[in-house]
Amino acid sequence: MTDHVIVCPGCQKLLHVPTRAIDKPAHCPHCRAAFHIPPAPGGGPGTPVKVSEGYSLPRVLLIPAFGLLMLGLAGTAVNGYLSVLFAFKPGAALEFARGRVTEARMAKGMTALGRADDWELAPHAAVAGGAGAAASAAAVEAWTDEQTAAGWAPNQLSIHVASTIVSALTLLGGAAILRGRFYWLALIGCLAAIVNVNHLCCVPGAITGIWGILSLVRDEGRAHFRLSPR
Repeated sequence: MTDHVIVCPGCQKLLHVPTRAIDKPAHCPHCRAAFHIPPAPGGGPGTPVKVSEGYSLPRVLLIPAFGLLMLGLAGTAVNGYLSVLFAFKPGAALEFARGRVTEARMAKGMTALGRADDWELAPHAAVAGGAGAAASAAAVEAWTDEQTAAGWAPNQLSIHVASTIVSALTLLGGAAILRGRFYWLALIGCLAAIVNVNHLCCVPGAITGIWGILSLVRDEGRAHFRLSPR
């Protein structure tokens, strides 16, 4: 069977096509571009004409794409807002840290977040037994929480600025998947979702990011970005 050489209208690579492919739709094995090969007057293939295909997102990329978009949008909005708040409102970082310390104590059942010698450092009166002892323990706990919050507060701005950047990369990765462009950005977005541990996004982010990477390296994922199969 006679083979003919044509130029792919998508990636401009040379392709060998059989005579039976003339006047029929075809796909490039390299970039997955769809085109039609019209017959030439001499019976051979004419210049291939690229066919416009309607937008379609592979099913394997559906959940990763929208997962990255939702996580990225929520993370960018929340972390961006808190970054601005900490930067321009005095005391906001300390107040936020106090809330995190309280949540940590309630969630983990912490009884002492500070050092073992906090009892010696804390300004409290030594009261023996009964309600006095309970009040003294509560005072020490409150003092320890305040010291912990004071230690956490200076880092809040840098943590949330970094989380805003990571969330923005996650959002851009989801947009890249939807558009089928910038394959490298889609992979970076998946990695960003995995490492974004702020605001308890680590579990859904890790699942979405790993799912996205595994989907992007598959032939269906690469074809969505007009990349050749592995």
